[in-house]
Amino acid sequence: MPTHKAQDHPKDNDESYEYFTHQVKTLLSWRAPSRPYRKKDRSYYTTIAIIVVLLILIAFLAQEFLLIGSILALSFVAYVLGFIPPEDIDYKISTQGVTIGEHFYHWDVLDSFWFNEREGYKILNLATAMRFPSQLMIVLERDQEDKVQEEVAKFLPFHEIAPKSTMENWAEKLQKYFPLENPHK
Repeated sequence: MPTHKAQDHPKDNDESYEYFTHQVKTLLSWRAPSRPYRKKDRSYYTTIAIIVVLLILIAFLAQEFLLIGSILALSFVAYVLGFIPPEDIDYKISTQGVTIGEHFYHWDVLDSFWFNEREGYKILNLATAMRFPSQLMIVLERDQEDKVQEEVAKFLPFHEIAPKSTMENWAEKLQKYFPLENPHK
């Protein structure tokens, strides 16, 4: 039967006791929307409807009824995401990782980070080593970017220029030349 010496107890060694009692420490926490959101104007829904009708006509002429169902489903998702505002959730950055609502991501599964802006919100982007989700997007509070960068940089490398996939570049160009809504004045 093993016996424990008094000197092996973490309380007797100040360094190890501090490690055990302060292992998980919340560095930053805030409450923000679960996704960037801006109320869409009527031109957005009109443009979506026109595109959907044209695609459905083409699919109907080609007798692709499964494609029609898929187009309708995607248009419903676009409508819901554009019309219903997101709920506010809690975000937390700790010494162990990042918590988004009820989901926790350990620093070991996160790869790097960068910032961008979308729909008027500052976004913290975290690349992951996982196949899904390959990227986490966290909505920040106003004037919080510097604090978040300071804390996250302790654990992950920072990208000054955001890495973009070919699909993201293509989507940005398409959105630039064919916007779904009128530009804001």
